Amino acid sequence: MKRVSLLAAALVAGSFTLAGADSSAKPFDALLAAAVSAPSNVSYTGVVEELRIGGHSSEVSVYRIEHRAPNLTRRLYTSPSGLSGDAIVSKGDLIFSIDAKRRRIVETRNEAVDNPIALGGDFAILDHNYRMNRKGDDVFDGRRTIDLVLVNRYTGRPTVVVRIDAASKLMLDKEEFASDGSLVDELRFEEIRLTSLVPAEDFALPQAYAVVQGPLFGEPSGHPDQVVKSAGFAAWVPRALPDGFAPFEGNVEELHGARTVQLLYSDGIRTFSLFENAKSSTVDLTRFQPQAVRVGTNTAQYADDGATSLLAWSDGNLCYTLVGELGLVDLQRIAQAIAK
Repeated sequence: MKRVSLLAAALVAGSFTLAGADSSAKPFDALLAAAVSAPSNVSYTGVVEELRIGGHSSEVSVYRIEHRAPNLTRRLYTSPSGLSGDAIVSKGDLIFSIDAKRRRIVETRNEAVDNPIALGGDFAILDHNYRMNRKGDDVFDGRRTIDLVLVNRYTGRPTVVVRIDAASKLMLDKEEFASDGSLVDELRFEEIRLTSLVPAEDFALPQAYAVVQGPLFGEPSGHPDQVVKSAGFAAWVPRALPDGFAPFEGNVEELHGARTVQLLYSDGIRTFSLFENAKSSTVDLTRFQPQAVRVGTNTAQYADDGATSLLAWSDGNLCYTLVGELGLVDLQRIAQAIAK
């Protein structure tokens, strides 16, 4: 299953107002499209800092990155300490996660690790749902940037700010904001160096490590409407979606010993997933202090951690879990739209 939502990391928590965005600016679709595709043409090295701000905790990671266009990338983690020495190498549509402590390599399908600050998903959906305004020019990591703010067309709220290198068109910084204006994610380059001299041997895998296939290796993705037909049980798709969201893909896989359908929906930036299986739910929300809410006549559990929320319930036949960058009201509406 591809991950379409933005990767993120943050410098400061709290409220951030984008009052400087120029609402009268012409669309910058071509510039953003060029930034999304830039790693296919530009080779570089640098450091990436990533931090996610949650309601209960924050996660920080730092890694050195080498990228050789169009599709060779190596990330070597230096922080947190538990990941220090681990690496991820991508080669075309494959990724190899190098576990230094266990001396093994896990091989799975690529999730766009060659473009760590990319906006994922379908660019046409993003363009349909978000207005792109110029926020100004800046200097970031010693390079002149063009800054864009992406405003949700349905809510009118700024959702993402990107800083694009004026010369190479690489995204050097990306910030994502919650509906209340607070910064929840940022992912940024430091010490970036554009170079075509990234040797191919830098992407070689350790010869002494065992290679194992990841659990999703080779699993085909399909349209959610088609995936539910191959579930092996009476799975369902929502009959209504929040404004701007569209079906993206789906998979059938084994999770905790249960055959599970995962359906992914996106508005180009935000995502949510629906998990369904015919066994008892194994969702453990105790550390998030969940609250009891209603989904029709059924009792559900709701929890949130920063911009990400989760709603889990059972109708007596199937167990459902919704998780994504939506609030309780939207999740409940989606749940109601799964009625048989």
